[in-house]
Amino acid sequence: MKSEAFLTVTLALLLTAAPAMAQQKQSAEPTTFVADKALAGTGKKVWAARACTGCHTIGKGRLIGPDLNGVLQRRPIAWLKQWLHDPEAMLASDSVAMSLLDEYKIRMPNLNLSAAEIEALLNYVASESKPKKK
Repeated sequence: MKSEAFLTVTLALLLTAAPAMAQQKQSAEPTTFVADKALAGTGKKVWAARACTGCHTIGKGRLIGPDLNGVLQRRPIAWLKQWLHDPEAMLASDSVAMSLLDEYKIRMPNLNLSAAEIEALLNYVASESKPKKK
C-alpha cells in the first residue's frame, strides 16, 4: 500500500513538473523573432552611434566579430540580451561566449547599453537579417 501511494505521489509530481521543465527548455532555444519597424529604426541609430559596423556586418560576412545575419534564430533572445548587457559576465561563465572569444580572439566590449537600446538593436538586426539561401 505504501509503495502504491509513493508511486502515485511521484507520478503526480512528475506530471506537474513536466510542463514547467519543457517550458524552461523551450525558452532556452532560439525562436522566431518578428522585428518591430519602429524599434528597428531606433536600433539602426544605436548601431551607428555605437559603431557596431567596426566589428560586425548583417549578411556581408565576418569581420573581427561574427556576421549577425540570423543571430536571433541561432541564439536564444535571453542569451543575446544578457550578452549585450554584460559581456564580461558571460565570458566568465558561459561556454558559448567563451567559444566565441576563442574563435574571434577579441572580446565584445561592454557598451553599457540600456534595456531599451538592446531591444532596439535586436529589432534592427532581425529586420536586416535575410534568410540563408539553400
